Amino acid sequence: MSRCYEDLEVGMVIRHPLGRTLTTTDNTWFTLLTVNSNPIHFDAHYAAQTEFAFADDTVHSKFSFS
Repeated sequence: MSRCYEDLEVGMVIRHPLGRTLTTTDNTWFTLLTVNSNPIHFDAHYAAQTEFAFADDTVHSKFSFS
């Protein structure tokens, strides 16, 4: 079942049979590939001082959706 952006809701959990664990290396390569220099994606010290401090790593949102 394919979903559009408008079908997504905050807190929605989508289960699927295929999966893969995203690593720090994956996130770094994707951040470099997309030329997204926002330090929240690769600087743990900076990320710890933001509203996302609860997360160990903040993965680029477009990468987690792909």
